[in-house]
Amino acid sequence: MALLKKKNVLQMKKIYFNEDNQHFYHFHPESDMTPEGVRNLVDTYAQTGTVKGILFCTNMQRALYDSDVWERFKDVEQNIPYVNHLRLLSERGVDQFKIWLQRCGELDIEGWLSMRMNDSHGLKEAAEQLYSDHQPWPSRKWKENPQWRRAPYRSERSWEGSYNYSIPEVREHHLNLVRELFNKYDMFGFECDWMRWGMMFAPGFERDGQKILTDFVQEIRNIADAAENRVGHKIRLAHRVPSHPESCLNYGFDLIEWGKNGCVDMLTLSGFLEGTNFDPQVKLWRKLLPENTIINVVAESACAAYPGNSLHTYDILRGAAAAAWSSGADNLYLFNECYRESENLKALNEMMLTIADEEKLSRSSRRMIPGESARTVLPVKLTVPHIGVDMGRMEQNITLRMPAGKLSAETKAVLSLGFSDDTERERLTGLPVRCNTVSLTFIESLELPPDRIDQNNIFQLFSDYPRDAVYVMRYAVPAKLLKETFNAFEILPPKIKGSIVWASLELDS
Repeated sequence: MALLKKKNVLQMKKIYFNEDNQHFYHFHPESDMTPEGVRNLVDTYAQTGTVKGILFCTNMQRALYDSDVWERFKDVEQNIPYVNHLRLLSERGVDQFKIWLQRCGELDIEGWLSMRMNDSHGLKEAAEQLYSDHQPWPSRKWKENPQWRRAPYRSERSWEGSYNYSIPEVREHHLNLVRELFNKYDMFGFECDWMRWGMMFAPGFERDGQKILTDFVQEIRNIADAAENRVGHKIRLAHRVPSHPESCLNYGFDLIEWGKNGCVDMLTLSGFLEGTNFDPQVKLWRKLLPENTIINVVAESACAAYPGNSLHTYDILRGAAAAAWSSGADNLYLFNECYRESENLKALNEMMLTIADEEKLSRSSRRMIPGESARTVLPVKLTVPHIGVDMGRMEQNITLRMPAGKLSAETKAVLSLGFSDDTERERLTGLPVRCNTVSLTFIESLELPPDRIDQNNIFQLFSDYPRDAVYVMRYAVPAKLLKETFNAFEILPPKIKGSIVWASLELDS
């Protein structure tokens, strides 16, 4: 397929694209389980000329290829497309990773392999015996070694069943797959995906694990160095990690030391599930890492002002992309957007063409929220019993901070505030709201039914507001007031019960 010639291709290549462990195998037809069908996936992603690199997921709790050192998905006794198509690829002698990497090279796209360092899908259900023995996860090794789990006495979340990397056998189990991948494939780079799922040690022992993971990552670098002699070129090492340095250190990821040791060629700042970050601290990371480190920021279409308060739309993704560019990111990184390739390719291509072009993005509709779900800002009560503790709330005022990204002369902006059902709405009339010290003009209020969203379907495209925002007040924000990276919205509510449960800065041109 020919690349679109809208701009110089080198200028447009600003997106790293993660090809999920399940997308191609489950949502592509059986007819694509051929060398040509495999190769066409890369061609499809290359259409827009915006993709700089593709990261192909190699594993969950089993390997997604014919591994000699890990259990394989193709051997699971289950009749689902995911497993059947992996079995079919093997029977036909099609090595999809080899073909994908080769095709990337032919199209001048970086071909990466991504390894999930502690994938924990389904471990809660497995621990509570809600799965049969024929489910595609968890692995047999996980079932047979409960002593390897980080918190085997708990099962309220899948994280509790994650492997404990303080155990030498756990580290060796994962290094076996690393060695096999480097010996088997010729890749541009290798990504350690620590965000699947990020809990690597027993509760309370995470900081003690920093030295353990530093040595572990150094061993991966040693394996990569040896592979370079075989393939004859540099192999980059990347890490997908939490957005904030202190979060990384608290989980055992000492990226600062890894960088000093030459183990970080590329870093991707990420959240977990609805953890879209509208304030990624790229500048801080640049101070902590070697100056040539590539820093990407994940832009997602799903966000939450706090856990359970979620929206999932492309204007959220465009807002996250605008915030990432304004923070100084080198590239954007898309995770879980691969499903759009088989669901709505036109929408995916239009989205990638927009977010890779900062000028076009500045003229698109996009939405910002304060903070991220991992560092929740909302909900915030309208009245608090004590003041003077939080520097963001020294009196009864509420201050929310949001970026705007790059703006065009035609940009129109609206601030939306969503309130909880117990809020005394009649007392909000004339609510003073300011942007960067300037009073805003009230536009309208909206009454919303609380049952308008199916919260059981976390992947649906939700409405404009989460379910617990049942009363919304909207304010016009003159674009001339807005700054690219940091805007303070001051709200001075009366002393009434209720909470602000949603806030968003909506921009369009």
